[in-house]
Amino acid sequence: MMKINKLFVLCFLFAVSDLWGQQQERLDLSVAQKIKQEEMKNSDVERLSYLLMDLAGPRLAGSEGMERGYQVAEEIMRSYHLSNPRIKFGSEWLRGGWDVHKVYACMTAPYYIPIPAAPVGWTDGTDGIVKGKAELVTATTFEELSRLKGTFKGKIVLVPSTLKYVINFAPLATRHTEESLKQIVDYPLRMSAQPPLASAVKTLTNRDIVDFLREEEAAVILNANGEFGVPGITFYRLEQTGKHVPCELNIPLENHGQMVRLIMNGEEVQMEIEVRVTFEKNKTINNVIAEIPGVDPKLKDQLVIIGAHLDCYPFSPGAGDDAAGCITMLEAMRILKAIDIKPRRTIRICLWGGEELGLYGSSGYVRQFVMDMDKDEKKKEYDKISAYFNSDYGPGKFRGIYTQDNIQVNHVFREWLQPFTDMGVATVSNKSVGSTDHIPFDRAGIPAFQFIQDNMEWGRHSHKMQDFPDRIVLDDLRSNAVIMAWFAYCAAMRDEMLPRKQ
Repeated sequence: MMKINKLFVLCFLFAVSDLWGQQQERLDLSVAQKIKQEEMKNSDVERLSYLLMDLAGPRLAGSEGMERGYQVAEEIMRSYHLSNPRIKFGSEWLRGGWDVHKVYACMTAPYYIPIPAAPVGWTDGTDGIVKGKAELVTATTFEELSRLKGTFKGKIVLVPSTLKYVINFAPLATRHTEESLKQIVDYPLRMSAQPPLASAVKTLTNRDIVDFLREEEAAVILNANGEFGVPGITFYRLEQTGKHVPCELNIPLENHGQMVRLIMNGEEVQMEIEVRVTFEKNKTINNVIAEIPGVDPKLKDQLVIIGAHLDCYPFSPGAGDDAAGCITMLEAMRILKAIDIKPRRTIRICLWGGEELGLYGSSGYVRQFVMDMDKDEKKKEYDKISAYFNSDYGPGKFRGIYTQDNIQVNHVFREWLQPFTDMGVATVSNKSVGSTDHIPFDRAGIPAFQFIQDNMEWGRHSHKMQDFPDRIVLDDLRSNAVIMAWFAYCAAMRDEMLPRKQ
């Protein structure tokens, strides 16, 4: 009986060993301690917040602000004595530059109300101050809209709204609970939902109305977009047509709703609007890059890349989206440089341009150096990148990491997180997540990961005019920088590169 039990135990141990892989992570906890102590004693997060947001300002792709952002980021890397700080070409940018110099909008009758307004990206400004009656489009069918042809030229026009303000009793800012983190870990297998069948009858949409008003050459087009008195921000894809379109503004649904109600009740609404913009051709999307060189003769040409996107929506400095991620990555590199690590692999930081408008910077980098997906052609860094780590889910504290369905790294990340479970960072989820700069790497077959973060006030300010540094908890970014520095160090010191998805 004893022999059978011993045989059973041995078989069990071999099975567990096979399940979790042969390599146990060798972690230098003295480095983990140094990373934590360096951040506690010498944090540069507050200064980075000032430089990247208050000093650099808004950084829309193709704008003068973006050029300023490139320069500020490169200078920060240089001040940290990172190797070879540089602004490098990422991608062509057919849309060109677009800068806003003045926005003024108000209702002047039946009484005066100032109106916050966000020009739709790459639409024209006005020809001086436009004054006049605000018209409301009431058409609900294509036939009704066609009968209005010729009536909106040179007019201020309100597009009907499909939005309605609903009282929300949930808190604006939230942090993950044990239950919400458990739900993130849960990974049920479900069949993909079938797309609904297209309707045979095309219904009139707001996009159809806006396109109609552009053709009609309205003076100003007004959309309801945003709430809490803060307009949302959207863009016109100028490069698709190459032609300019009338001034278009997003205004908060509260202001839009007030004017619609007045008009529907027979009152005449008068407005004044002035918008000044400039366009510039021959712009490119760039990335800002630097390294801590590897020292192992056999591994120093391999790469661990960490990154976030430097560009943001206009009219605010993109605090949560994604200056917070850039601060995290820069501070992680500063920490590693300050404690004088000697990584076996090279650790590279990349701050991407053009993420908000289509992952232009990271996609361009992957296409140039990793893999051209269109040609199925591997580039020089394809076999050299061990991992890419990204931060772009708001300003909230890291609570763990997604493996991007790369189950082989699950136990690796769990071991890496062990020294910092007291900071509330312990969750590893196998879920795949998207919509940011780790995706081009993942599609090219590179192990690429995004962190699980607290939500904070994410929905209230993301992609709106109020994404300012006041909404950032600096201690959260300090915690994130510690985790990011540790992950970069661990990946750079492993005997093997992180496993790739099969």
